[in-house]
Amino acid sequence: MSIEVLYGIFGLMKLVKPLLSFIILLLVLFLSGCNIPFLGKKQAALQIMSEPTSTVFLNDNHVGQTPYFNEELKPGDYTVKIVPDSASEALLTWQGIVKLYPGIMTVVSRNIASKEDQMSGYTLTLEPITDKDSTKVSIISTPDGVVVNIDGEPKGFTPLSLDDVVEGERQITLSSPGFKEESLKAKVVKGHKLLIDVQLAKESIIQEEPDKEATESGKKADEEVDDDVADLLNEEDEASPGAEMAKPYVKIKDTPTGWLNVRSEPSTAGKDETVLGKIYPDEVFKFIEVNETGWYKIEYKKGKQGWISGTYATLYR
Repeated sequence: MSIEVLYGIFGLMKLVKPLLSFIILLLVLFLSGCNIPFLGKKQAALQIMSEPTSTVFLNDNHVGQTPYFNEELKPGDYTVKIVPDSASEALLTWQGIVKLYPGIMTVVSRNIASKEDQMSGYTLTLEPITDKDSTKVSIISTPDGVVVNIDGEPKGFTPLSLDDVVEGERQITLSSPGFKEESLKAKVVKGHKLLIDVQLAKESIIQEEPDKEATESGKKADEEVDDDVADLLNEEDEASPGAEMAKPYVKIKDTPTGWLNVRSEPSTAGKDETVLGKIYPDEVFKFIEVNETGWYKIEYKKGKQGWISGTYATLYR
């Protein structure tokens, strides 16, 4: 075989090898979901997905369109900007800061919308930890107080930190009243903390035109019931769980713990310091208001008000 032919073969192999590596990478990502580790590499990897197709900027530099992938980035902090290409409607631009770690692929997925509260998506990455035999998971969300389920089991409310989660690919679902559920797959790896940052989109509320005759009839009936219940409540010193109550009121659902905390603020961020007391399934309480993150303010005792997660309460108006 001539020298010229050998050089030609080696040249062809140099061209084909990167293409084969890229095809294998795509197959791995497709078959295994969000498998983040690229352990052993000094460079960092970044994958960005969006709906609709968008233009991607890293540190204000145009780098391509979604879906975007680069496994040769220098580790560090990056400002990611996603500008939707849609010309049919005015959509918002999403921007955020991500930290890239060597040997790790960070995943950014966003659904772009025309309003901030209609946008959704998540960012996944792995952060190395000192203990190489343990696993950690940290989840934050917008809004906070979101219910977290891992492989179908409730784990608590965001912001949430978990230790020693079983290694491997996990199905993670986040939900909150009034918001669209977000479900994703992520890999838990020993010696790393899985960091998840999720934004939920608000549910669209469709108002139906009420039947006038039925509304008038129902209003009259409610007024009669309310008068009777008001007389009863005036005789009570506390909001009486289980007693009939004038609407609006909430009824407590079953909870994983068998009770529900009443808090001084509509968030679990303050932990035990914000707990005012405990209430229990099937109890009913006067409803005061609901905030934008789906928490209900109730009168849990006569003259005392607090917040509960709307996930474990049914509102009757």
